[in-house]
Amino acid sequence: MKKTLKALAMVSVLALAACADNEAPETEFVDDGSEVTISEEIKGVVAGSQEDLNARAGNTVYFAYDKANLSPEATKVLKKQAAWLKMFPKVNIIIEGNCDERGTRKYNQALGEKRANAAKRFLIAQGISAKRITTVSYGKDKPAVLGNTEEAYAKNRRDVTIIAK
Repeated sequence: MKKTLKALAMVSVLALAACADNEAPETEFVDDGSEVTISEEIKGVVAGSQEDLNARAGNTVYFAYDKANLSPEATKVLKKQAAWLKMFPKVNIIIEGNCDERGTRKYNQALGEKRANAAKRFLIAQGISAKRITTVSYGKDKPAVLGNTEEAYAKNRRDVTIIAK
């Protein structure tokens, strides 16, 4: 009995010490049981800021040509965004849906909206309140990169998550 109590006391002390360690990255568990690690705070970056989101979770996910479904790479970024948003529950975001320049303005506006909504649905499924997420589609009107190459097109087929002011 004494050994059990001593062991429990030791485990408790170790657990508290681990929690007090500011060097360890913060971790968030998502519904599917996988672990998402948010990197530790970055010196000189304000916690909860746009720069913090960009550096610790990422703010951009990319899409295949003419698609609005989330790739495995996109879901990894969005899981980190969800973990980050859980760390900062007062932060609201805007998801900007974007397309490359191919296609009509009307078509790309609709596709950008589908892309932004796909990310929004994913974040909601991760436990983020829909009230915290606004979407907007820029279609092909806000390219990240100018040019008519496949590389430029690929960089423009994206969602960008920004903190709402």
